[in-house]
Amino acid sequence: MKTYEKMVVIFVDLLGTKNNKKFDDKFFIHRLFHSEVKANENRKHEHVVYDRKVYSFSDCAYFFYYYKEGIDDSRKNDMKLIQIAMYNTSISLLRILNAGYLIRGGIAFGDAYFDELGFFGPAVEEAYSLESSYADIPIVAINPELGNNFFNWEESMTDQNIVNLLMTSRPMLVEKECEKYFLNLFYSLEMTPNLQLEEEEINIDSIKNNLYLTISRDKQKYKLPQNTNIQNKSTIYQKLDWFEKYLSTKHNRLRPEIAIGAFSGIVSGD
Repeated sequence: MKTYEKMVVIFVDLLGTKNNKKFDDKFFIHRLFHSEVKANENRKHEHVVYDRKVYSFSDCAYFFYYYKEGIDDSRKNDMKLIQIAMYNTSISLLRILNAGYLIRGGIAFGDAYFDELGFFGPAVEEAYSLESSYADIPIVAINPELGNNFFNWEESMTDQNIVNLLMTSRPMLVEKECEKYFLNLFYSLEMTPNLQLEEEEINIDSIKNNLYLTISRDKQKYKLPQNTNIQNKSTIYQKLDWFEKYLSTKHNRLRPEIAIGAFSGIVSGD
């Protein structure tokens, strides 16, 4: 009998693509976004308890993470499943950020169903709602209750002795600002100097520079006269301004004397 399953559902949408009219621009986004989605889906590991499914369309995608069929309840850990889903998705989205595109999205955990025809369910609707109405700044927002629970769980799972030894400050996979919880898309790059994504090596500074160029370009587009009251400034301009300030807080957090890769394995996507 077909029924809902408990799943992590992540919906993401690229921002700033509606004005792309040229075929070359649309094809670039198509290849960039969908090739990464395909690569994410093809990463299979027999020993893990979870599986994933990705549906993509235009400049949007749904990521589903769920337990494999037949996994004993004793091996299930919902917080760990949520952690893996968010960590893997954050890495998948880095190539898109590196191309200078901003992202908005939503993360839910709950009932969902998919098959070869498509997908539906309360968690699907919630993830979309978080992106479309709750995430009013460029973030991948998390259901507030889920965000609070995960934030506390993540703190409880942190080995402070390792953090003190290796890092100047501990990055968190889930962050909180403006009373909203959201995914730290730069998490992996805050914990390692460089990251190899297929044939491309990236670091946090290169991604920031590419995003700064996009923000600067778009702020000029939506800029109002200098004497405009702050309350009347373009909403889009204010969102870009928030994200620019947020980006300035992102940096690699390994102590300079620590060897590359010293922190690897503390969080594992698989």
